[in-house]
Amino acid sequence: MRGRAKVSDPVTVACGPAGSYLVHIGVNVLARLPECLPVGCPAIALIADHQVASLYAGRTDAAAGGRVRKERFTFPAGEASKVRGVKGQIEDEMLERGLGRDAVVVGLGGGVSLDLAGFVASTYHRGMPWIAVPTSLLAMVDASVGGKTGVNTQRGKNLIGAFHQPLAVLADIRFLSSLPPAELDNGLAEMVKHAAIADAGYLEELMVSAEHLRALAPDACAAAIRRSVEIKAEVVSADPLETDLRQVLNCGHTIAHAIETVSSHQVSHGRAVAAGLSVEAGMACSLGLLEAEQRDHLRSALARLGLPLAPPAEMDLHALVETTRMDKKSRRGKPRYVLLGALGRMARGPDGYAHEVDDTVVVDALKEARKCSA
Repeated sequence: MRGRAKVSDPVTVACGPAGSYLVHIGVNVLARLPECLPVGCPAIALIADHQVASLYAGRTDAAAGGRVRKERFTFPAGEASKVRGVKGQIEDEMLERGLGRDAVVVGLGGGVSLDLAGFVASTYHRGMPWIAVPTSLLAMVDASVGGKTGVNTQRGKNLIGAFHQPLAVLADIRFLSSLPPAELDNGLAEMVKHAAIADAGYLEELMVSAEHLRALAPDACAAAIRRSVEIKAEVVSADPLETDLRQVLNCGHTIAHAIETVSSHQVSHGRAVAAGLSVEAGMACSLGLLEAEQRDHLRSALARLGLPLAPPAEMDLHALVETTRMDKKSRRGKPRYVLLGALGRMARGPDGYAHEVDDTVVVDALKEARKCSA
């Protein structure tokens, strides 16, 4: 794998006026938590789901050191907790315990926990600092980097939220040891997305290292995580508020979010993204933006990593298309798609990287992806 820089060397994410922060990747980087806290920090508010808290909250408290007051705020695990009600409950508890804006929120867990923790930090006392401690592969390569925070609603994913950059990210490889195999799909799909949008060579490396990544080999994981973080950091640094270039990170996600919504989140984010990448590559091919050979190679990479190429067979395709209209990229009720121009390069149109696509093209691409995966 790529990763000539030492694993101990952090990746810098620059965010314009919001400043910059470091993403530390490796074994036992959680030990760097004290140096990431502001001088004189009186307390940390650790936010995690019940399951992750039972595994790692004690380790995180110990890493913070004895001089800092620790408060824990937990919630049921799962996407169903990523809602405004849970956010409000956490904030009410923080107020009851007298936490001020000089405290630091520590988000511990996967994407749900980090999105919630960052959103709480963005609004509590009108904004307080936070640190991301991702425990899943998906969170390490995606949710922890870039400052996107938010919650879901019945109308779709991530429709309520804010940009709020963390002070630091601590991606400790040791946390991956407790991941069930199915959870790896979430991170692997985002890694494929990063390769597809920015680095075709990285896609080849993922294919070669597929077995090692599935086995959570530390060196392979650290190198892949680092390359994905580098790609995302480059994009986020150039466009912190998603006004232009950062749209490329939504490749595959218009279809993916629709799959998640229609399935009531029974389809995991990673498997939805994998199917979305495959379908949207088919759309790009139909529109003459992407060569069929490259579409097929992307699908080969997804299959090599054990990821799906289409939505579940029982899912109604017209319901999927209708749900895309609620995507946050939609304009005037028309869904938009971020499409590949080649492996490692995005197709830019007259209005940026998001393209309006006729529903018939979308339905045809969904049908074609299903035939391909059969």
